[in-house]
Amino acid sequence: MSLTSAETFGKLRLRQGAARDALLPRLLAQLAWSPDQLRAERERRMRLLLATAKMRSPWHRERLRHVDADAFTEADLTALPTMTKDDLMDNFDGVVTDPRLTRSTVDAYVECPPENLYLLGEYLVCASGGSSGRRGVFVMDRDAFSTMHCEILRWGVQNQIPMHGSWANLSAPRGAHISWTMLAVFPPPIPITSIPPTLPLAEIVQRLNALQPSRISGYASTFALLAGETWAGRLHIAPTFISTCGEPLLPEAREAIERAWPLHVYNFYGATEGPYAMPCRAGDAMHLPDDLCYVEPVDEAGNPVPPGMPSAKLLLTNLFNLTQPLIRYEVTDQVVVVPEACPCGVAARRIDQVLGRMDDTFTYPGGVCVHPLTIRAPLGRHRHVAEYQVVQTPRGVCVRFCAIGEVDAGALATTIVTGLRGCGLADPDVSLEQVSELPRQISGKMKRFIPLAAR
Repeated sequence: MSLTSAETFGKLRLRQGAARDALLPRLLAQLAWSPDQLRAERERRMRLLLATAKMRSPWHRERLRHVDADAFTEADLTALPTMTKDDLMDNFDGVVTDPRLTRSTVDAYVECPPENLYLLGEYLVCASGGSSGRRGVFVMDRDAFSTMHCEILRWGVQNQIPMHGSWANLSAPRGAHISWTMLAVFPPPIPITSIPPTLPLAEIVQRLNALQPSRISGYASTFALLAGETWAGRLHIAPTFISTCGEPLLPEAREAIERAWPLHVYNFYGATEGPYAMPCRAGDAMHLPDDLCYVEPVDEAGNPVPPGMPSAKLLLTNLFNLTQPLIRYEVTDQVVVVPEACPCGVAARRIDQVLGRMDDTFTYPGGVCVHPLTIRAPLGRHRHVAEYQVVQTPRGVCVRFCAIGEVDAGALATTIVTGLRGCGLADPDVSLEQVSELPRQISGKMKRFIPLAAR
């Protein structure tokens, strides 16, 4: 008797869970490795990745034809070519190492994820949120997906994060998104309820009040709004653990969340492309997975940025995904690497801030560039502005915001006008509009800064 799709998925999921459990102790032990051990592991994995890409990826074979994979050292890293999301998606069939994984096949999967999530019985497909304007599609085999989950799970074990009570997850609704897929393949040991952040805020509040979760996780922008609902007396929950991911946790959002619930918010940085940077008990900074990925903070020209200085973007190399080699893959996230060693003893580098995306910079005629901090700073300082979205206009910006108290929109607009003038924008036009809710992407994330080109 043949199995149904759901039964097949269940069997494959159990098999993968066992493989994940067998892998976890080794990757957990690697958190205690020295910098020399981490470097040796990166080089070992990189040689395998380069050899696999040259042998099985037609697109990479041509680009890497002069690279000696067996002799690779970290000193050779910057000599390797970079790749962009356009490179990946325009050449998808040639990038992947299994010719059955065509662009049309994975696009169909993303648009309607099957009941059995294992494509061809062995692959899992995830799509990025498309916040930069174009969707990216990423494929991993079962081994790579187990490694990615251990990359996250080992930090919970290391820091003895409690797993009890019930869990409400306010991130991506059902679909080919990494957070949803991860929970579908590796269900947690405590009951979890997914609440899409795309629901009306009143319905989210109603569901949380009914559930009374002990643990909540999701996007920082959602929790900032929920903090306002707590102060307004509409939300009545008492979580004992809060974690955020998928969006920058701005200082004003952290302050609002921790003021609503007297807890430390665990924030981590995650990329569908592979790297997850995780917090430890020594502070807010997040450790990079320096044994499993190369993460290169660079400036706009692609030159390395020293620790302590903000990057313009990152070049990511996923060292455990041999199905879709991502080698020095450009991501426009802006981060700062902490120069000092971590008191917790883990040698992996830390990032202290995720500043947003380089794409959030607005460019106006005459070459005038406005960094998002110009607008973010006055909005973040206002204690009654819970969340906001900034839309670029031909001569300025339109700011839509949610408020938890009285906001003097005129005074706030004047402050933003002053900032825009300081950037060189003559006679800027600034309008503010108070709304009850802000639009979100399909993934549930909120695109905070929307340039003219993206509209």
